Amino acid sequence: MKVLFDLIKPALWYLGVIAAVVYGLHLNRQDGYDEGYNLGKSDGDTEVADLRQAYTKEKQTTAEAATTAANKIIADLRAEQAKGNQLASQLADTKDNLRKTTDKLTGEIAHVTKRYRRALDAQPEPLPVAVFTTGFVRVWNTANGISTAMPTPNGTSGAAAPPSGAGTADDLDSGVSQAQVLTNQVRNGERHGICRAQLNDLIDWTLNESR
Repeated sequence: MKVLFDLIKPALWYLGVIAAVVYGLHLNRQDGYDEGYNLGKSDGDTEVADLRQAYTKEKQTTAEAATTAANKIIADLRAEQAKGNQLASQLADTKDNLRKTTDKLTGEIAHVTKRYRRALDAQPEPLPVAVFTTGFVRVWNTANGISTAMPTPNGTSGAAAPPSGAGTADDLDSGVSQAQVLTNQVRNGERHGICRAQLNDLIDWTLNESR
């Protein structure tokens, strides 16, 4: 038995050495794996943190740009509203002044269409009646953009009559007085003044927008 143990003793010693070497290699490999895993995990965590930081920064930059753009749009809108309010106020003032002028001139119509003087030192006398033919009224209305026909005393229409010729409807008395003609002109003047003011405001607004 002793002889047999002596024979296998060297083999057991070699097996122990081999086992120790294998175990050492295993430990070394495990340490390398753990070190590599920890290094990779650390690098991955750093990369993820950098990506999150970059995303947060990009998101903040986008939000700031959107806020800036929205503020600019609001500022531009307020500026346009202020400009529009200013133009509307100016137009309202112009209309008010034109209305005051119309009221003032309308109040003078009765005075300037009732009496007159042949000279500065002459006594006032009734103003002679002026005859405005249907043709006169037709031309007057057409020039002011009014296309309605003026009825004549005999029921015919001035618009349908020929422009010339003895006895035609255009030659008849329209029945329109001097005061009516002047009243019409005063009102037309107010309307034309409003149109001019609106056109001027539109031109000013267009010129400002093109700058």
